[in-house]
Amino acid sequence: MARKTASVVLALLLAGTTLLTACGGNEEGKAGPSSSPIASGSGSPAPGGEASQDSGEKLTISMIENGWVNTPTDDNDPWRKWMNETYNVDFKLSAYPESDLESKLMVQFASNDPPDIIAVWNVNLVKKLYQQGVLLDDWTPYLDKVPTLASSFSPQSKAFVNEGGSMIGLPMLPAPNTFAFKVRQDWLDNLNLQKPTTPEELLEVLRKFTHDDPDRNGENDTWGISSAGAGVNLGELANLEFMYGKREFFVNGDKADHSIVNGTHKKMLDFVKTIVDEKLVDPDWYTQGWEQRKPKLFSGKVGITFYPGVLINELEGGTGNTGATIDWFENLQMPKGGPEGGNLPPGAVAGTIVTISKKAAEDPAKLQRILKIIESSTYPNDGYWALRWGVGVNGQEVVELEDGGKFVSLKDELYRQDNKGAYDWGTWVATGQDGVVESMNEQPGDSDIKQMRLDLEAMKMPANPNDMSVLSLDAQLKSDLETMQNEFDIKYILGGTSDYDGFVQQWLASGGQQLLDQATEQFKQAGLIQ
Repeated sequence: MARKTASVVLALLLAGTTLLTACGGNEEGKAGPSSSPIASGSGSPAPGGEASQDSGEKLTISMIENGWVNTPTDDNDPWRKWMNETYNVDFKLSAYPESDLESKLMVQFASNDPPDIIAVWNVNLVKKLYQQGVLLDDWTPYLDKVPTLASSFSPQSKAFVNEGGSMIGLPMLPAPNTFAFKVRQDWLDNLNLQKPTTPEELLEVLRKFTHDDPDRNGENDTWGISSAGAGVNLGELANLEFMYGKREFFVNGDKADHSIVNGTHKKMLDFVKTIVDEKLVDPDWYTQGWEQRKPKLFSGKVGITFYPGVLINELEGGTGNTGATIDWFENLQMPKGGPEGGNLPPGAVAGTIVTISKKAAEDPAKLQRILKIIESSTYPNDGYWALRWGVGVNGQEVVELEDGGKFVSLKDELYRQDNKGAYDWGTWVATGQDGVVESMNEQPGDSDIKQMRLDLEAMKMPANPNDMSVLSLDAQLKSDLETMQNEFDIKYILGGTSDYDGFVQQWLASGGQQLLDQATEQFKQAGLIQ
């Protein structure tokens, strides 16, 4: 999803829309190393440091990546000029769509002309190249040279790039999860209610949102919550499972566990069955798609929805940009229904995966220069603001806002309007963790600031670890079990069956136990189970 989000965000940017850049990575002028108004004082090594380990000679360095735009720039590209002058290099950047990158790489390696730096979204491509012996063997000995990036690693992100005990790539900072439940704050105020903190409190709020005329229009025309199952699954109602604990496969002590087996899934189904039986949910919740649901949401008929902060700008855009809807929704912390519950779904484990060719690794001067580039370009260091936002490169400025967000105006942006491929200088490092709002306007509007605040709040909410990211389970079994689960879920909710224990036994016998065994073994191999 991060890659799709990046493409959508970039499209909106090029159309002149203001947004919070959750596109980040996948999963989208600085004269000196400390001139950035944001990153100065970060304490990171400045480009050109460690002179005793660097020859100081000008080096040619090539990079191939998955890009957002994937078109070359002209000779006046200020980002290339900045890279060359800052790092004393002749830097050659090539960006390709994900569908083309593998073939391009294979041709280059086959011709013994590999790129020095490789930045891709698909870790399996890195693994394929690694198994051919054409990449740096292990990044572990070099992590002290990229301390900013290394400090961001989690056990899951390190396991994600683990192959036979070696770290085969560097997981760049991922795009943060900005999805969270949003609640109509004005309805809470109208009914003198507090934000619910438990499933029981949430159920009472849904009842009052449905039956107590929360919008004060005298009509019985509101629902507590909605969803968009598209006739396939529960849609975002499935996220109610996180009230009670972790979902799907996860590490539990010395083995893999699953929410279907440990009963967490049943608690969610019972909750959803209650709100369906009591008609507290939009009646089209199961059949409608994401876009089909929006008219009810935009017309103010739904009290709770699961959405990122862009909901605010979508509401405004759908209601004439009058400002009337800006104050409708606020974030709702995931209600807590048990010791393991109350967290958001896990976010992405990594953005772009960066590695280098074996040929580049065998050149000590080139290796040192590449390590400097990676460290300096990692958020929040100076090189990040240059590559991602053009600070000190193309006349852009990052302005700190009062609530901790940041704003970049593209109003006077000149170069990238005609050379959009220059956005790809920032693709490999991009992360929505920077909290930046960008716009073709000089200043962010009220809806932009509200969107930014909601996303920043969501980023700080506790979330479950992404244990699933390290698994590579039997794809056919997973698909078959998912179909079985979806069919049982809707049947259970609509009263067609109450035999949850029988479903668990069928799930285990139909491949669930086999996947649990696979997951346990893979968690052990990844080091998440000792």
